[in-house]
Amino acid sequence: MAAPPAGRAARMRDQMRKLVEASEQPNVTLQLLPFSLGAHPGLYGPFVILTFPPPTPDLVWLENPKNSVYLESPSDVGNYTHIFDQLKGTALNPSQTRTRIARISKELEE
Repeated sequence: MAAPPAGRAARMRDQMRKLVEASEQPNVTLQLLPFSLGAHPGLYGPFVILTFPPPTPDLVWLENPKNSVYLESPSDVGNYTHIFDQLKGTALNPSQTRTRIARISKELEE
């Protein structure tokens, strides 16, 4: 891993440590997608699946530099749920993710 410019390493290390701390909370799941995965559906951009108790239907929220879009159709929500499940399935599991982030943080000390 190439070293970041002076000063940024400490900031990045601190951010990595905060991620590890946050991932230890019971309501947080943190998973990394390894670079070796290559192209994947998450590269199309960020999305949020909003789930609600019935009878309110689930939504998908997409954000881009110009605006936000909410998708309501069951097929759209289903597509994004499928993408999310694919991403979770190919990502490192939470324990592996914490280990990888801790290792990166340690490397930033050098």
